[in-house]
Order: sequence, then structure tokens, then C-alpha cells
Amino acid sequence: MVLLDGLADEGSETVVKPVRFRIGREGVAESVGVDVGWFTARGYGELEPDGLLRLSPVEALYLTKYGRVAVEDDSGHVMGFEELFSRLAEKTANLWRDYVIYMDLRNRRYVVKEGFSPHLRFRVFERGTYPESAAKYLIIPVYEGDDVVVEELLEYVRACRAMNKTAVVAVVDRRNEIVYYTVSLVNLINP
Repeated sequence: MVLLDGLADEGSETVVKPVRFRIGREGVAESVGVDVGWFTARGYGELEPDGLLRLSPVEALYLTKYGRVAVEDDSGHVMGFEELFSRLAEKTANLWRDYVIYMDLRNRRYVVKEGFSPHLRFRVFERGTYPESAAKYLIIPVYEGDDVVVEELLEYVRACRAMNKTAVVAVVDRRNEIVYYTVSLVNLINP
């Protein structure tokens, strides 16, 4: 087993001390004076010019759940998963849906980064290609039973195609199970 920045590699059974983060601007978690190489090597967060690693709300929740980070509020109180979720949900629409999708993809060992909009929610990298290659997939999240406007879906698929990405619709059902559908444009005109 190799320890990196005080954290064991994923899949290790060793108990590790969580790295401290604090709630920063816009509800994202920011690193607190630590070496963040372990996180950046695995595709977590965005490293800012000021040296801070900023985690998105779903990243902060995921890493909190698995004990990799301890997120503090302004007073230094470490928040548990439920408290952190409640705090972040005030500022983030569809947080639970996005978290469930993020957690599922991460548990399948994909590197998942923030997408380009709430409709193109996540960029997903092929296993073993991060950071050398660009993301291959863009995730379009949908709750089961929600109305989907076909013209909007076509717009998202065209945007994915323009970026040379594969569009994947992630449908979350009422039991928080996810079904992924690859979406592409076809021409049904006979020659």
C-alpha cells in the first residue's frame, strides 16, 4: 500500500485521516493549507491560481461520505454528510440527483469532472485516460417521469457532437437507480 499526501490509495483498507476543507464561495469546498496532489491526480476538484483546490458540491459530498475530506463551516465545525448536504442543497438545484449520478460513475472507477451547464452536467473520462485525454462522454441528467422536450434534447446532443463527445442520458428513478442511454443523431431518409 502506498500513502499519498496522507491518504491511502483507493481500495485500501487502511483507515486514513481526512484532509480538511472549508466551505468557500458559492458553496464549494476549498482546501486548507494541504498538499492536494492526491486529489488532483485522481481528477478531484479544480486547482486555482491561488493554490487552493476547489471541490464542487458533489465532489465534496462524495469525498465526505468516504472519509477522504472533513468539510468545516466558518466556525471550524466539521460537518457530517447530512449536514453538508443540507447546507449545499440550499444553493445547488438538483443536488441529490447529481450526487447519485456522480457517486455511481465514481464507484465504477470513472473520472468525473464538472460539465458545461446544468443540462450537460458532467464530463466523464474513459478509464485510465485522465488527464492525458479529453473527456469522452457528457452526461445529460434526467429524473424518471420528468418531461423532456425533444428539441432541447436535440440541442444537447448537437452540442455534444460539436465538442466530439458522446451524449449519455442518465435517468435516475425513484429508488436512486440509474440507467444510462447513449444518444446520437441519425438520418432516416432513404437514398
